[in-house]
Amino acid sequence: SCTYVSLKQRIPIYSKYGFSIALGAKEYALLGQALQDQAWNKAASYLATAPQQPPPPPVDALLKMVLFASGMLSSPNYNGPNKRLLVARFYANEVGFATREILEAIQAKDTTRAIEAWKFGRDSWNSYFQIVNEAVSPKVGEKFELIP
Repeated sequence: SCTYVSLKQRIPIYSKYGFSIALGAKEYALLGQALQDQAWNKAASYLATAPQQPPPPPVDALLKMVLFASGMLSSPNYNGPNKRLLVARFYANEVGFATREILEAIQAKDTTRAIEAWKFGRDSWNSYFQIVNEAVSPKVGEKFELIP
């Protein structure tokens, strides 16, 4: 079954969270390159949150991914989350898991673990984007680009 979500609901959600999510994905891609280069300090800067500072974009995007999916994939006319919303939330949680794994691997300077966790996270970002991009029409905004 398909849940209809009006443009009136999707446009403000996209304008509120779309930029932060896209920036998080862009910096996540840069994180992958830093891990390949074993630039540990640079890699940590993409994920480590300093006290009294806003979180870095890949970390900031995590909650926004869940809120974005909820706004884009659920309707006030339907009482309960649909399957696409639950799967999108699952992938957002998997991205969160990957970022924590990467941070631990960076602290241990374990290149193999960090890169494998990054690949897992990349697959989770891309799976999330494939689900939510279905709700992003040209009137709402630009579809998210997958992480190569």
